Amino acid sequence: MNNMKLVESRQLPSQVYMPEQLRQNEALAAERADISLYDLMRKAGAAVFELVEKHFVAPATICILAGKGNNAGDGFVVAELAAQAGWQVTVATMPGCDKWQGDAEQARQSALKHNIQLSEAADLAIEQYDIVIDAILGTGINQPLKSDWQKIVHSVNKCAKQIISIDIPSGLNAKTGCIMGASIKAEHTVTFIGLKSGLLTADAADQVGLLHFAGLGVDQYFNEQNHAYYRLSQANELKGYFGKRKRNSHKGAFGHILCIGGDKGMSGAIRLSAEAALRAGAGLVSVITHPDNVLAVSMTRPELMVLGVNGINQDLKDKVAAADVIVIGPGLGKTGWANGLMQFIIEQDTPKVIDADGLNWLAQHPLKQKNWVLTPHPKEASRLISQSPHHVQHDRYAAATELQACYGGTVVLKGCGSLIATKEDISICRLGNPGLATAGSGDVLAGIIASLIGQGFSPELAAELGVNVHALAADLAAKSGERGMLATDLFPFIRQVVNQAVESKYD
Repeated sequence: MNNMKLVESRQLPSQVYMPEQLRQNEALAAERADISLYDLMRKAGAAVFELVEKHFVAPATICILAGKGNNAGDGFVVAELAAQAGWQVTVATMPGCDKWQGDAEQARQSALKHNIQLSEAADLAIEQYDIVIDAILGTGINQPLKSDWQKIVHSVNKCAKQIISIDIPSGLNAKTGCIMGASIKAEHTVTFIGLKSGLLTADAADQVGLLHFAGLGVDQYFNEQNHAYYRLSQANELKGYFGKRKRNSHKGAFGHILCIGGDKGMSGAIRLSAEAALRAGAGLVSVITHPDNVLAVSMTRPELMVLGVNGINQDLKDKVAAADVIVIGPGLGKTGWANGLMQFIIEQDTPKVIDADGLNWLAQHPLKQKNWVLTPHPKEASRLISQSPHHVQHDRYAAATELQACYGGTVVLKGCGSLIATKEDISICRLGNPGLATAGSGDVLAGIIASLIGQGFSPELAAELGVNVHALAADLAAKSGERGMLATDLFPFIRQVVNQAVESKYD
């Protein structure tokens, strides 16, 4: 295995593919690399066993759960290598899996030459094994697991000490990241040749565990012959964008951000957006809100320039004309006050970040613009494309693509594995944690993105960087615990992230 080195999760490739691209083209990539498909299978099994050996220095008990097809073949290779290394190996087959063909059968026959116990997965006492290898299903699943398989998967998740999945946790849709009835919940997943889209969003974060990549010596050839429709957003790119500022600087050099929102009695959301813009490095931040909210916003953050308006007047027009970018929507409400502001702002050529009630307004008045960033969560996204939230979450990539096609500009589909969709591609952010599932965190994100636009980044780049800054700040804040984390807890860490390169668990 000297030439079989895993690429750890800290060095995942940027290209992300749909699983059908892998299924249709990996054989051609192997041919170009002069590697037979059977040798490719052995390389895959060796990569998994390399991870096993890394985590367990002494021989122990290992169980390989084998389904049908080549994923099982990879598992048979692991079984053979483990047996050769002195492990106590059991291969347990799933119900209805008693025949294999081609390379998988060749791998099984080779494994059976060694001291391997055979069992049925339904009869297995999972808790007796140190490691369980999930070689049940690969990337082709497109319907829920059968009930007897689901029962076994639930038992494995409940009783296994540690699970390593081969290529993808069985039961997870490799395209969408959604659980198909039931899915293995792994501590580690080793994926091969190309990153699959379903490993990076939706339910994937709870099922994949620590993600590892092995190119198997053919990934370069595969990349050359296939177009990656998606891209993994790498947090370490922050290092290249947040350079040291010139000492000869002034506040006008770092953007004037105008935050509009906060109908009567709803000052909190726009206040959060505005401070987030400051914390992310904006030079000037103005707030337009309902007159009743002026003191509530200005007294808690005196650095903000706050104007109360009740209609489209000259003061409002002057503020809009002076702004480099506009945030509109947080706490905006749905009254005539909100409607008048939205209608006026939409007509302006200024770059915009639209969030919250601004998105709800847009769903009722569909428009398409090039220089705005829309930041919907799944429920807001469902209104924008007249679909159910379930439809959005069932295929987040398709939803993000549809949103961008309908509304133009850049769309940030928030959630676990946030997607940043532009006309050119979709990037995926794996950072963040459940602490962000709290009121106000989206308002903070809108302010960060607007701040970066004001500082000179394009809306597309500002959206991607902003999502990463927001998520990195959340990961730092969560070191004190995810439960009870507040949106305001992000502020000191936003400042930290935009001032220095911060490594994360995925970076």
